Amino acid sequence: MVDAKKIFDYVVIGAGSGGIASARRAAQHGKKVAIIENRRIGGTCVNVGCVPKKVMFNLATFLEDTELFKHYGVSYGGDVKLDFAKFKQARDAYVTRLNGIYKKNLEGS
Repeated sequence: MVDAKKIFDYVVIGAGSGGIASARRAAQHGKKVAIIENRRIGGTCVNVGCVPKKVMFNLATFLEDTELFKHYGVSYGGDVKLDFAKFKQARDAYVTRLNGIYKKNLEGS
């Protein structure tokens, strides 16, 4: 039997960008909100989709562009080399920072 006591006014499934926006808006209107998320806050886009992909794409574009610099009179010492482990650490730290921003915004709402 379901307890008659009302716990939440609004339940959001998924703590991605849309779910978080919906939850925050409901909270701004005085509703008691619960969010259900089975992974990390931020959803697929922030954690394993759009954001990491764009960071990697931007790096690839930069590396490709460095080959074009010499045609425009830009010179630099040595070859451009990628330390992928360091890059992955920086990319993951960026995603973790976004998770923290989402969490802080939710707590503030």
